[in-house]
Amino acid sequence: MRSTAPFFVGYVSLKSNLSLEHVGEILSNKVFGGIAFSGKELEIHEEIPALFIHNTILGFRIVLDGYSGFDQSQYFTLSVRTCVSIEGVNPEIVRLDSYLFNLLKVVLKEIPEIEVFED
Repeated sequence: MRSTAPFFVGYVSLKSNLSLEHVGEILSNKVFGGIAFSGKELEIHEEIPALFIHNTILGFRIVLDGYSGFDQSQYFTLSVRTCVSIEGVNPEIVRLDSYLFNLLKVVLKEIPEIEVFED
């Protein structure tokens, strides 16, 4: 009998006219204890600019991608997902979208340049 374990996946959308790097710096300071986003030059998403936190945090890969602005196609996405697989264990998807939305609404409430929204 194979056991299961949670595989966490979460996405939250942000709107801002700030640059990707500036939004990443704010999130780094407000949410991730100053751990910096970087790696834009690695182009981890082919056509979308992206930054990420190089080291995993509790087995999570953290990525910030997207474009600044307020047009329909201009927004950022913060994604958090388990990136560790455990041999012999079936992953059971657990969505973190609502948690991330509520967390960022609270920690970014004093940053009017960034709007957190639900998809």
